[in-house]
Amino acid sequence: MAFSKWKDIPEVQEAAAKLETSAQKYFELLESGEKDSKSQAQKVWQEMAPSYWEILFALVDANTKSNPAQLSFDYEEKLFIDLGCVPGILNLNKHFDAKKLFAEKCVFDLLPVMTFSDYIAECWANINGKPAPVPSIGMSLNERLKCLSDLLTKIQGERNQFFTRISAAYPSKISTKQTLDIMTEFLIPAMKVIMRVPEYREGDEALRQKLSQQRKAYLDAENAALLLVSSAQKNEANPLSVREYEKFMTIHNNTRVLAKKILYTQMDEVKIARNAKKITDNCAQMTAQMRRGELKAILVKKREHLLVPAKNARCDTSFLCQPDSTPIDYAKDYEMFMHYDSCDMGMFAVPRVRMYGIPKVIFIPGQGLGTYDWSDHTFLIPAFPTIKEGQSVAYALGTFRWDSDEDRKVRTPYEGIKENKKKSVLAMAASFYKDYSVWMTKERLGYRIMPRETHKVFSYFTAMKDEE
Repeated sequence: MAFSKWKDIPEVQEAAAKLETSAQKYFELLESGEKDSKSQAQKVWQEMAPSYWEILFALVDANTKSNPAQLSFDYEEKLFIDLGCVPGILNLNKHFDAKKLFAEKCVFDLLPVMTFSDYIAECWANINGKPAPVPSIGMSLNERLKCLSDLLTKIQGERNQFFTRISAAYPSKISTKQTLDIMTEFLIPAMKVIMRVPEYREGDEALRQKLSQQRKAYLDAENAALLLVSSAQKNEANPLSVREYEKFMTIHNNTRVLAKKILYTQMDEVKIARNAKKITDNCAQMTAQMRRGELKAILVKKREHLLVPAKNARCDTSFLCQPDSTPIDYAKDYEMFMHYDSCDMGMFAVPRVRMYGIPKVIFIPGQGLGTYDWSDHTFLIPAFPTIKEGQSVAYALGTFRWDSDEDRKVRTPYEGIKENKKKSVLAMAASFYKDYSVWMTKERLGYRIMPRETHKVFSYFTAMKDEE
């Protein structure tokens, strides 16, 4: 029996039985070998698609009937909600370990990450004015902030040891200890000014002056350190190797990236609380029954956007699991987000992020290409991408880059490319998503695929620049 936890809930069992009957007919047609059996099976598969939402709404209704403060789904429910899989009816690849997939936490990084079942649980918590549960595959904001801060301390330590070794081999007039102390102590204050965080923009004159002085001290020390390393590389008698120079620069650039991620995460706390309060306030006068209806309304609205990944890929829009399919690895895909957003931090220096915070990553059921959902500021990554996983993630970031470009820093140069001038608005957007994916996964690594003019445009706006 499917969803035995709810064996006494007719709505759940009837919806599951309907799916089982259709699935049996589908497999019988596939295995019959008769003429047109495959096309008939495909029709049955399309007719089965609504079953996902029928079962989902029945499960959500059953879980919220007792009006719990927080929602939690068991393993069988997660298999269905997050992957469209029902053991014994629609099975994953027999060699795939789904329990490991759900048990493994994604590495900490800038972007909040969750599954679709986590998203539903968060929506319910916000409706009821309760703290959102920590995502099953992610971390709380405070946990992410601590991990990022600990990593920054570690990376700064590696940078300092590296620089001390270089300065000992190539003596100069600067004080190594003082230079490193300033770069370590004033990194975060300097980034606050460079990023123009609310603390700096809205602070009193004394605070603004203090942060500005710390920024200047940091940049002076940084310039001195980078000049020493650059001079060491050009030393005629004993030049610092290119490999060592690039290694140092990578480590140093990582300190700046991590500092920015920490500040973005800190700023997110206020925005997350504000966005949650807005939902809570809208539902404050609702009865328990009305709140359950509100959760369903949120999911109905979200459903239209969940279809976008499949529509972009022009593939099957069903959220049910294709037989014997293997889903993505959440942790691996999230690592790709971590890598790509570090390569293009400028994408978050946009008005939409200042207003709503950093977008969440939601792993959803179904097929297609990753995308950005502007309606609630989230990345949607299908469990079964139609292209390589890294390309799907990059495609999602590309949709965000384009859709959040209110100041047209991206659109204007891209539209100016000769071959793009005659494209329609929709064709232009689709072209950009594809080009951004190619840039992130191939072009920036040295593979020359794009025309020279397109390469130049992407080199310009993805280059790491301070947000001054």
